[in-house]
Amino acid sequence: MALGIEEIQAIITAGTEHRGWIANSFAQVEFLLGDLIVRCRAFPEYAEHTQTVSHSASKRIAKVRAMLAIEGPLSPFAAALEPLLDGFAANQEVRNLLAHGYCEFHHTPTDDAGFYFRKFDRAKAEETGNDAALLEKTFRLIDLEYHRVQMIALADSAMDLVSNLHVGLGWADAVPQPLA
Repeated sequence: MALGIEEIQAIITAGTEHRGWIANSFAQVEFLLGDLIVRCRAFPEYAEHTQTVSHSASKRIAKVRAMLAIEGPLSPFAAALEPLLDGFAANQEVRNLLAHGYCEFHHTPTDDAGFYFRKFDRAKAEETGNDAALLEKTFRLIDLEYHRVQMIALADSAMDLVSNLHVGLGWADAVPQPLA
């Protein structure tokens, strides 16, 4: 039995909702890393790494990792920050593809369905010398749900960690409040 229009619309709606949660959760963590960089301007030992706030997630990760390599006020939080940075870095490609990729909904006569994403890929273009190199991936609804759950958990962990960091570093006046 082929998917009907109502089932197709329901799948597209659910996939779009998952996509939004993934992008939003990633953005929450990305902002918090930028905010951490800005706040760490107060610590002279981190001056080299806090002069600018990059708009690149990977550069923010690199800046925070560089600060963690220096003995300073962030040192007590390094063990908690490292796994957060790892999880955030591991989700960059998925987030970029979902946020910037062209999406098509595909389905088969056997009721398999997925969201096919394509985007021009700078890294692949530089690697291959082909400026039209694409990053392509198909996500089934279950794949998007998996990434949604993972990114929401990462954002929740980031909020808790940043809250503790704010208290520990005397920034409690700006403690982000996690939802109950």
